[in-house]
Amino acid sequence: MKGKSMSTGRPISHPSEDWDPLAPDNHGDPRAVYTRLRDECPVAWSDRFDGFYSLTRFKDVTEAALDWHTFTSAQKTPIPDATTPDRPPRAPAEVDPPFHTAYRDLLNRFFTPEYIRRIEPVIRRTARDLIGRCVSLGEVDAVASFTFYMPIQVQCIFLGISVEDAERIKITINRIIDAGAAGDAATHKAANDEMYEYIYRVLESRKKTPYDPNDIISAMIHEEVGGRRLTDDDIAGTIRLFLQAGHGTTTNMLGSIIRHLATTPSDQKRLRTEPKVIPQAIEELLRVWTPVRLVGRKTTRDVEIEGRVVPKGSRVGLMVSAANLDDRKFENADQIDFDRKPNPHIAFGFGPHRCVGASLAREQLRIAVEELLSMTDDFELTGDTEWSTWTHLGPSKLPVRFIPRSVDLTGSVIRAGYNELVMNVVTASPVADRINELELRANQDAELPEWTAGAHIDLVLPGDLIRSYSLVNGPSDRSHWRIAVLREENGRGGSAMIHTLKAGDRVRVRWPSTNFALEDAESYHFFASGIGITPILPMIAEATERGVPWRLDYVGRTPSQLAYLDQVTDYEETHVHLTSESGRPDLDSLVAATEERAAIYACGSQSFATGLEAAASRAGRDVHAEWFAPKPGARQGASGSREAFAVHLERSNIDVSVQPGQSIIDACAEIGVTIPGACFEGTCGTCLTSVLKGTPDHRDSFLSAKEQASNKLMAACVSKSMTDSLVIDW
Repeated sequence: MKGKSMSTGRPISHPSEDWDPLAPDNHGDPRAVYTRLRDECPVAWSDRFDGFYSLTRFKDVTEAALDWHTFTSAQKTPIPDATTPDRPPRAPAEVDPPFHTAYRDLLNRFFTPEYIRRIEPVIRRTARDLIGRCVSLGEVDAVASFTFYMPIQVQCIFLGISVEDAERIKITINRIIDAGAAGDAATHKAANDEMYEYIYRVLESRKKTPYDPNDIISAMIHEEVGGRRLTDDDIAGTIRLFLQAGHGTTTNMLGSIIRHLATTPSDQKRLRTEPKVIPQAIEELLRVWTPVRLVGRKTTRDVEIEGRVVPKGSRVGLMVSAANLDDRKFENADQIDFDRKPNPHIAFGFGPHRCVGASLAREQLRIAVEELLSMTDDFELTGDTEWSTWTHLGPSKLPVRFIPRSVDLTGSVIRAGYNELVMNVVTASPVADRINELELRANQDAELPEWTAGAHIDLVLPGDLIRSYSLVNGPSDRSHWRIAVLREENGRGGSAMIHTLKAGDRVRVRWPSTNFALEDAESYHFFASGIGITPILPMIAEATERGVPWRLDYVGRTPSQLAYLDQVTDYEETHVHLTSESGRPDLDSLVAATEERAAIYACGSQSFATGLEAAASRAGRDVHAEWFAPKPGARQGASGSREAFAVHLERSNIDVSVQPGQSIIDACAEIGVTIPGACFEGTCGTCLTSVLKGTPDHRDSFLSAKEQASNKLMAACVSKSMTDSLVIDW
């Protein structure tokens, strides 16, 4: 220990530096650094961030965490400062009892396992969608594609903030963290101010809605803490703390878990065969790869620790990540043992300031691991890991190859209100680049349920991953169904699984539903881009059979990318637009050329559908469109929208409370009422629900503007309420 006075017990005014937290050997795997500090210098000094002491032994860290009188949290203690001097402390982490205790009493009720369990379905869908995109791409940076997004989306869900804002929040918070570690005061302040401005706008919007004791932001606005109402600054500081602390740590922990399982096949195999071990495996990985390197404190008096006196007013880092690897507390501390019991790690802190969001973090980690193992057969590293620096520990770049789960299903079931049957894959063959057609048949000679042009079926894949695909064949032949599936390079994983299917395989299929029906008209103008031709084909067949005039404009980059091109070009009514040869077609001109009596039907990519709707709007025409993905901004809540509201189910005569982060479907499921759902993006229409009273906040992409304005229908999977309550026909 350089520059220490072990015998006199006197503080040294200018101690020599014992370690540098920003040194490269402390980034990826700091276990050697931690071991040296615990053994040789358990109370270590660093010149970084204006100087601070570090406690690295389990005993010292836990004793200091309990002694809040000596090691205060109430004097701007983050290392480095994550707020800037002009910002108030962020409760509860940066205040001490008794205010801390009263504040925690308010917050604790929102972080119980029972409370968090209500949003488990949407957390699980978030994980499925993000992991699915990784699976669809095959080889990705797991941080950029998954761990970066999931925690902040869950934070938004939990707080009742629009998930559409998640990426912006994440990027801004990361700017704050990076600027703080680099000592870039100007960038740090600008990003921090931007974050607070956003939070204050959230508060103003939430104040316009009625008080709801089950909404954490509403509770902070309306309830008292320690005998007083919280100020906007108090609440903003807490939300700011949640958004930073809650996402960065979980992002890094998810990356560490994926990295370990990808590099330790035996542990990955064990969790696949023994899923009940997942929770205790997560606890052990939290211990060894604790994502929070330290929590900051400031001394209120001179205090002697391990023979060294730390002066009053010193900043002290309680190195929880080093303490969790202390072999004085844990046998074989550097080794990962999924069967370690007991496991009294302090990854979430210790004492009165233990992380209030620990239960939410654990729930996310458990669900993410379960879904990751459910949706893959294997995953492995394909390159070198890059690491976060200060103050988190975990991968910042993690190249991983994900192997899609094999589809192997048997049996026939009716579950969750759906008719399902297990169908045989008769043929699986390409019909265009990256597009496979599947022919599905039930048992020999079985007649399939009726359907109409524009209908889709849902394939239920491993992990109950549900994907909807339009029926390509018309309803006159009920012996089989045909679908065409584009293997999406940046999809949600379903298409990657389906492209592994081959003749002889079996797959669960839900009966057809039609939310894109062909209505009677004097003529039709069909528009399709790429895979959007699939629902249009049976519509063309039906219009031809009826003798109704029609026209098709079919858009794609090259002929090889257009499925069923030979089939549709047999008709003189078909007009093909190859963008590689002539660029994008002028949609305004095409819409203007449409006969006044013609009904316009369209399906295709998001950009194509958006452009066509805009062109139709300029021409004063309506479009019947089917969307494969949400419209831009569709899921953004309207000003004054309720995130928490009541729903009365008229036919069931049941009242349901929808909480922030919950969908109406999830809230109803809690009390045993199943509203069918498939996409949970507001695109497929499976959850279409009649509204009898109240005003929905429409966040879907399939209802027309007129249908939304009528407020008679809503998408129960994504839409919320503009009024205190809704009455729906369930």
